[in-house]
Amino acid sequence: MSDTSPELSNVRAVLFDMDGLLIDSERIYTDVVNQILKPYGKEQTWEIKSKLMGKPERPATLVLLSEVWPPRPGNKEDEARGYSGECPFTLDDFLAERNAKLLPAFEKVPPMPGALRLVQHLAHHNIPICVATGSKRHNFNIKARANADIFAPFGERVVCGDDADLQRGKPSPDVFLLAAHRGLGIQDTPAGKEWLRTIRLPGEEHDGKFLGGEGQVLVFEDALAGLSAGMKA
Repeated sequence: MSDTSPELSNVRAVLFDMDGLLIDSERIYTDVVNQILKPYGKEQTWEIKSKLMGKPERPATLVLLSEVWPPRPGNKEDEARGYSGECPFTLDDFLAERNAKLLPAFEKVPPMPGALRLVQHLAHHNIPICVATGSKRHNFNIKARANADIFAPFGERVVCGDDADLQRGKPSPDVFLLAAHRGLGIQDTPAGKEWLRTIRLPGEEHDGKFLGGEGQVLVFEDALAGLSAGMKA
């Protein structure tokens, strides 16, 4: 989880992002957002989407609206809001419409190629694994039900973006650090306790304090914010 990671042969645990990595949900997000924007002659391009992927829901939506309806120069209300007053949505209105369209689509979200094989391989060899996603728990449950084979090997080893112990979303490394400490299911074993002492805790007060064990955790990510979080962890 750091840019000074040792060789892969020293990996002791694996953490997975979910959206766009284990399941092909990013395509669904894009399609739904563009359905909403189309009547206004707007579009979420890949350039815009790459800036918000991996971020928590509200910050990501603010990025979207600020890119599609940028603040008007010199308009203080726009600057305070983060996007133009010409936008026909409030942040909450946009999220409400988007989420109402997303949830039914999540019930049919397909897996990413190779995801099942990789997860089952790691589980077969008793490698500790955990999902570390910015997705809310309710949304995770819907997506997981649609891909039971992929998520069954994880059991309860899942950390979601709205978990009570998670204070900062990606690109902060906290979701990965929390997943390592609490999500791998090794925290109550003697060997697990000893190893986890070499991985720093989540939280701003621990930023930059590499203890060494972080480099033995392999993170699979697909978004820029998540990649940044994995490198910082």
